[in-house]
Amino acid sequence: MIRVVVIGAGLSGCTVACTLADSGAYVTLIEKTGKIGGKVRSYGCKSVNRCLNCGVCLTAGLWDKVSNHSGIRVMTGAEVSDITGSSGDFTVHITSGLEVLCIGDIYAIVVSTGFDSQPTGAPAAHMHVCGASGPMTGAELMTGAGLITGAELEEVMLNRTRTKLFEKAPQSVAFIQCAGSRDKNEGGLYCSRVCCSYSTRAAKVIRSYYPDCEIVFFYMEMQNVEAGNYFTGLLELSMEFIKCRPAKIIGGKRVTVEYDDPVEGVTGREFDLVVLSEGIHACTDNHKLAEVCNLGQDKDGFLQAIGAESGVYVTGCAKSPMKIDETCADSKATASRIIGCFSGVRG
Repeated sequence: MIRVVVIGAGLSGCTVACTLADSGAYVTLIEKTGKIGGKVRSYGCKSVNRCLNCGVCLTAGLWDKVSNHSGIRVMTGAEVSDITGSSGDFTVHITSGLEVLCIGDIYAIVVSTGFDSQPTGAPAAHMHVCGASGPMTGAELMTGAGLITGAELEEVMLNRTRTKLFEKAPQSVAFIQCAGSRDKNEGGLYCSRVCCSYSTRAAKVIRSYYPDCEIVFFYMEMQNVEAGNYFTGLLELSMEFIKCRPAKIIGGKRVTVEYDDPVEGVTGREFDLVVLSEGIHACTDNHKLAEVCNLGQDKDGFLQAIGAESGVYVTGCAKSPMKIDETCADSKATASRIIGCFSGVRG
């Protein structure tokens, strides 16, 4: 039996593990936190009266399948401390609590450690926040007022009911796009590619619950989300788009966004809720994993495999920003490459 170690049990790692195990491999899935699923497990479906293709439904049943698959061993609260050997015959050293385990005869290793978001409650470096209380609790989020991140809004989407999104209906909501992206000081000059899709879909959900709510996007540029006149549809839903980077966010009972208006000069607007649409950042400890797994890193810190013959693969957001559907596709493709290789070995 071919044995594979998968490092990271988020969407990518679980998808790889299932695909490999279904093809006859025995997979050891290593996750440093206490449960599988990663960030996407706290994402909420953004359907309104129809599916909006947010991708969350692609995870349906995945966590249970991983947990119950006879071909997958899940190790939570564990990390890879060292890897010895070479492709086709690795030995992986795993630290779990005070115990160190060694698993030998490993055919391939898959690194699927995901990504880091903008630090919770923190604005992008180009903005200045005054008087904001920082991260909000779940109870505070349900008031519908304050400064939150896109990840925190996802949890609101996850926990919504048919009739309730926020406990108190917001009269106005602002989305600050590219929070932590397109900024040298944040280490993210690139476009994360996911922010426009999740924020505009979330805005549609908000509009469906609160038809009279004022919804404003502050943006640098908006990426294409779907084919056709997607953003024309948002304008038809009375959403406003202001092309600028806000200079200051002032917290309080209502949140003030100050920005440079090309006509009026520096001005400010108050909102009940301001959402920082955070992007995808390379994990802060990628340099350690790169050393352990003999991987490279690109200029933005994402991990890169060093040749197909190395036997170490990188998949999902560990190697670049990806949407949910792209992550699933990339993970299945990675598993297929490994399956193709070990099929040749068995043949």
